[in-house]
Amino acid sequence: MQTRPYRASPGLRIAVLVACVAITACSTIRSGSHYDETADFSAYSSWSWIADDPYIPANGPMASPLSHQKIRDAIREQLLVKGYTYSPDRDQADFVVSYSIGSREKLRVSSYPVGYRGPWGWHVYGSRYYIHEYDAHSYTEGTLAVDIFDRKSRKPVWHGWAGKTITASDRKDPSDVIKRGVARLFETFPRSSEYLDADF
Repeated sequence: MQTRPYRASPGLRIAVLVACVAITACSTIRSGSHYDETADFSAYSSWSWIADDPYIPANGPMASPLSHQKIRDAIREQLLVKGYTYSPDRDQADFVVSYSIGSREKLRVSSYPVGYRGPWGWHVYGSRYYIHEYDAHSYTEGTLAVDIFDRKSRKPVWHGWAGKTITASDRKDPSDVIKRGVARLFETFPRSSEYLDADF
C-alpha cells in the first residue's frame, strides 16, 4: 500500500508562518538615530558623562544598580571601539553622554485564516471558505536611548535608541541584551577622526 506524503493545510502553514515571524520579532533588536547636521563630529576626540549619574529618568522600568553599571560599561566600550578617549574631567571633554530607559506594555493581535469547508451559504461545489481566528497576548517593549551633547555649547548633537521585546530570559539576566543593544545603538555613531587617521 502506497502512502501519500503529508501536506499541511493552507491554514496550518500560515499559522506556523505567523508564529515564526512573532518569535523572530521578539528576538530582534531595533534601532535608530538622528543628529545635528551642523555639528562637527571630526572635532571630537574625548568624552565624559554629563553628570556623576548620567541616567535621565523616564517612564521606564526600575533597573537594578547592576544593570545601570552594565549599561555604562557597554557605552564606554562602544565609544572606545569608535576611538574616543574617556575624560574623568567633563570640563575637558569634547562631548558628554547621558542615557535613559523606557518601556511600554503592548498588545499583539495576530489574525490568520483557517481553512473551513462548510455546507452553508452560496458557494460553488468544492470551493473552500476561510474564517479568521485571533491570537492576542501582551508584551513589554523596552527601549534604551543615548543622548550626546556638545560640551562647550551644551546643545544636543546626537540621539540613538535601541528597542526590543523583553523576554523572560532578558529579565533574568539582562547582560547579553544590554551589550547587544548598546552595540546596535552605536552602529551609526561616527568614529573619531583620530581613530580614522591612526596607522594600524
